[in-house]
Amino acid sequence: MKTLHLIIFFFFVVNCFANDIDKLQTNEDAYKFLIKKVSKDFKKQPPFLYNNPQLIDSSGRNKFFKVDIDNNGLTDLLIYGYRAFFAVLDNGKNDYSVRYLDQGAFLSNAATLISIDTSSKPTKIIIQQSEKPKYQSDTLVYKFKNFIEYNVSPATDFVFEHIHFKTNQCFGTCPVFEITVNKDRTATYKAIKYNDETGEFKATIPEKEFDELIALLKYIHFDQLSNEYAVNWTDDQTAFTEISYNNKLKVISDYGEIGTFGLIRLYAKFFNWRKSIEWTE
Repeated sequence: MKTLHLIIFFFFVVNCFANDIDKLQTNEDAYKFLIKKVSKDFKKQPPFLYNNPQLIDSSGRNKFFKVDIDNNGLTDLLIYGYRAFFAVLDNGKNDYSVRYLDQGAFLSNAATLISIDTSSKPTKIIIQQSEKPKYQSDTLVYKFKNFIEYNVSPATDFVFEHIHFKTNQCFGTCPVFEITVNKDRTATYKAIKYNDETGEFKATIPEKEFDELIALLKYIHFDQLSNEYAVNWTDDQTAFTEISYNNKLKVISDYGEIGTFGLIRLYAKFFNWRKSIEWTE
């Protein structure tokens, strides 16, 4: 009788800590979960292929994996779908966020899953990108609120001086702007075209945001990145990043803005700061 009570208690504990993702068993389960819990938009673009199984490619698409990607103790969902490759992260309390491993305009830079490494923390997702050489694979971890290339030894001898970020115009309405951030956290913002405002503004970057910027720059080893990146399609936008540090200067030109996952995360900060920072004229 005592053994039976222990078994019942065990299943009670497991069910208490299991989330909705843990319960998924089939592609149909995952699809219904996406629509009900994440976004009804998935109804228009199902990630899985049902009607033509013979079209499923040899890379093993049309699958999902349950794994703690962001290492917060909750099971996340990695969808290696026929149409897209993305993760659904469980933030707790029925709050989910989506992060794509496909990148670029219209997700044109498709990622192929090579393996998932859960042997040690953090969880690592190994992929190959269609816009990169076939021999190049990338080991990604979830850090700085998105996927980024894994770095076992972030820079320690980094003395930040300033960073200047600017974009040019694309064939469309891409925001054209410039932001400069100095070592004392003072910043200037020049909104040129396709922003919510136009003009020149100034602000002080909040300490938390500034510290995250410095931590990100240390982590991505930007000094070891190429000076120039470019996608093979046309009419896209170019991001220009100038980083002054340790009495040195690093300039990166990135046509298509997907040079590396680390750079993508850096660019996102500047795009977000246009609206999240309290700028004054």
